Amino acid sequence: MQITVKGKNCDVSERTREEAIAKLSKVRRLFDRFIDMEVVFSEETNPRITDRVHCEVVLHAKGKYLRASASGPDHQTAIDRAEAKLTRQVRKLKTKLVSKPRLDAAAQQDQQTPMSASGPTA
Repeated sequence: MQITVKGKNCDVSERTREEAIAKLSKVRRLFDRFIDMEVVFSEETNPRITDRVHCEVVLHAKGKYLRASASGPDHQTAIDRAEAKLTRQVRKLKTKLVSKPRLDAAAQQDQQTPMSASGPTA
């Protein structure tokens, strides 16, 4: 999986880049069918906004796009919040993909079982 880290209106330090890659690569342990991930950091210039750093993560899976964005007072907090949101979305996607074939197989098996002819007679 390829992870791209960018900065919009701000410079992303090497330490922040490595931490983002380390934290967000944990998502791969949950589900390994991802193609690439893009992380974009931006900073607000308004002094009234307390959560100045905004982190947006776009994850491209086969035929699916997952997007999580979060803000925080610093880069690490924004990464943590975005990673928590993305983890929840990945678990939900995996549950859908895994349970749907099982439900289809169970429905087909129910249709194939013949009705028993030895029922109660009146």
